[in-house]
Amino acid sequence: MFKSLKFQLLFYFLITNVVVLSGFSFFLYSTAHKGVSDTIDGQLKIISLDTIADLTGEGYVDSKIIADELIHEFEIKPLYVKVIYFNKHTKKIEHTTLSSKEQHALFNIPLNEMGHLHSIYYFDKDLYRVSSMLLFEANDMKVFLQLALKKTVQSPYLDRLIISLLIANPIILILFLLIANVLINQTLGSVKKVVKSVHSLSVNQLSQRINSNNIPTEIEELVQTFNKLLDNIEELFGRISAFSTDASHELKTPLTVIRGEIEVGLRQDRTPAEYRAILENVIQETVYVQETIEQLFFLTKKDTTELTSNFEELYLDEIITDVVSQTKKFASAKSIQINVTEMIPLTIYGNELLLKVALNNLLRNAIVYNKEGSEVRISIREENTYYSLTIDDDGYGISKKDLPFIFERFFRADKARSRQKGGTGLGLSIVKMILDMHKYEINIDSILGEGTYVTVSIPKNIS
Repeated sequence: MFKSLKFQLLFYFLITNVVVLSGFSFFLYSTAHKGVSDTIDGQLKIISLDTIADLTGEGYVDSKIIADELIHEFEIKPLYVKVIYFNKHTKKIEHTTLSSKEQHALFNIPLNEMGHLHSIYYFDKDLYRVSSMLLFEANDMKVFLQLALKKTVQSPYLDRLIISLLIANPIILILFLLIANVLINQTLGSVKKVVKSVHSLSVNQLSQRINSNNIPTEIEELVQTFNKLLDNIEELFGRISAFSTDASHELKTPLTVIRGEIEVGLRQDRTPAEYRAILENVIQETVYVQETIEQLFFLTKKDTTELTSNFEELYLDEIITDVVSQTKKFASAKSIQINVTEMIPLTIYGNELLLKVALNNLLRNAIVYNKEGSEVRISIREENTYYSLTIDDDGYGISKKDLPFIFERFFRADKARSRQKGGTGLGLSIVKMILDMHKYEINIDSILGEGTYVTVSIPKNIS
């Protein structure tokens, strides 16, 4: 089949019009033929009345002579004639005459001797139309005339009609195809416009979109789908670009530190204690690089669909219990207590691994930036339209000017202390990404030097 949409449309249009024109021509010819055929009954009646003068004389008339005269006069052939003389008193046929004895079966029809003068009846006998008329009455005699005329009539009108249809149909078909070609070209002009716009796009122009103004509805849906694809590609390129920039920016410092430590260690012979200190610095920076790379890869997932596809029914109180158990050892190193102040059983729908990552990050932040010997409190409470998960501490806190930026990548409220404590500046970005996927809201209130209060709001209608 044709690969070109234009040729496909023209082909289907051609087939459709051939069928329609053929059907219309057949209907037109059939109607005309029926009209001509319907004139046979009228012809039979006219011919019958025309023979009255020939049958009013005395004696019996030869049907062969009458048939020849009628054929010559009306130019209709074949035409067969039968004349019947019927006695009114005896109710019997006294005499019949037939123009062609071979066609006697055509006149095997009922004789309505009770009919009134000039009454005529019609019958179908195979390919013939047969009529029977009471022509006149004389004394005791009734004279009937029966005619047989072939139903298939050769008409000059039908011949001209066939020739006209054979000439007109191809001309009409060609004309329709030319009109269809113009209309299809105008319709496909929108497609060509879209294709031209697509060709003009490049990697550096992913922010551009195909204009859907004055585009047919069917093509507009395709354009919208393509623009959505461009949105996804642009987002993916943005993430790749952000990953490259973030990795280059954030990994440059630790790699420089690692190189500097090694170069210092190689300048001269050192004691085992000095080498140990250098290696500890190197391993610390290496761990930082590893954590940064892992978190960057998490943030640059090509599609959150693969993360949200594993959502299932979960018990949030059990997840919190597991996370608290995992971080207790980490908290005990700073003599920090983790206290669950209020906990209600809560069933939610989400990804268990992702929620554990988010809660682990929040708890570790509360521990890392808390004062030694203090506590971290965690609770779940039911509010009017949502459930509230809170984590609060009595730590160093965050200044008001830094609070609006805490979810940005690599942002550190206290850069010196954060780096010293091993922070990458990506933890809260990951927490925000996970909670957004679950359609949870997070709010952080903090007072510098007094502590931080984290609230995660879980809507009831998605729990």
